[in-house]
Amino acid sequence: MNIKKTLTFISLLAIGIFLFVKLMDMVEDKAELFDYMSSAPWWAIILTFIMGLLAIISRGLRWIILLEPMGYTASKFMAICAVAFGYFSNTFVPRSGEFVRCAALNSTADIPVNKLFGTVITERVVDLSMLFILMIIAFSTNLDAVLTLFDKTQLPQGTTLFFAALAFVSVAIVGFIIIRKSNKISEFVSGIGDGIKSVLAMKRRKAFILHTFFIWIMYFCMSYFLFKAMKGVNDIGILDALWVMVAGGFGMLFPTPGGIGSYQWAVTLGFESIGYEKLIGVAVANVVWITQTSMVIFTGALGYLFIVVNRLSLKKISK
Repeated sequence: MNIKKTLTFISLLAIGIFLFVKLMDMVEDKAELFDYMSSAPWWAIILTFIMGLLAIISRGLRWIILLEPMGYTASKFMAICAVAFGYFSNTFVPRSGEFVRCAALNSTADIPVNKLFGTVITERVVDLSMLFILMIIAFSTNLDAVLTLFDKTQLPQGTTLFFAALAFVSVAIVGFIIIRKSNKISEFVSGIGDGIKSVLAMKRRKAFILHTFFIWIMYFCMSYFLFKAMKGVNDIGILDALWVMVAGGFGMLFPTPGGIGSYQWAVTLGFESIGYEKLIGVAVANVVWITQTSMVIFTGALGYLFIVVNRLSLKKISK
């Protein structure tokens, strides 16, 4: 990691920690906060962990389906490991996971990075479509909550523009790095085009669609089951839970490492907008974030370990 990347990471981490500390300072009764957090039963935490793992497995298998129309094959297990490692990378270096997972699979299979990245862009288009559908449902069924959330946000003038500009710059930097690492820009762009076209040419389109729905159902259930198991929010309805999930998604858009701080703020505001106390919102947000982040770090570390072992095995065979 060079100096610029290091400084960017430190700056974003500092912002995330500042947001988290600021939110925690707003909670007067820390003992009650930890009481609510400790109300999350182990079975719900373990179940959430398993659901997150299943989503990663399904995403890896869906990736294989996207590669098939281009004539490439890869180990399903290595694809799953690469996806897990990509999530791991995103936790520490925001927006890096897309390239990292492609580089990881490229190291274990003879598939060009630009082709892999094209399929990842295809995935993003599909996933954004799913997120858009969920947003419409959440907004239309919780319109009062939406208006309340924006009213409670009270961001300083110009902050929204700053966030948008920061997000644009982050995407631009990632894109520049990827293009720079390609041998030829034309080949890179062509590879992306091939990846996008692979959806139209795929033979297992139904399997791809089923994986997509399964992934998003797991994403929702990861939060919903914890909501229903914790004290203070176990009466939440499905549509309200969906709204809180979407609100948390907004928090994850801000490029703090792992969404720390920004995610807790967004989820807390989401809960407040549907009538829950701030203390309860902070407690639930912390539990969900800790559980999901722990799952990503654990599975990502294992994924990286398996990738390294596979690469070493391939080197021995080649010798």
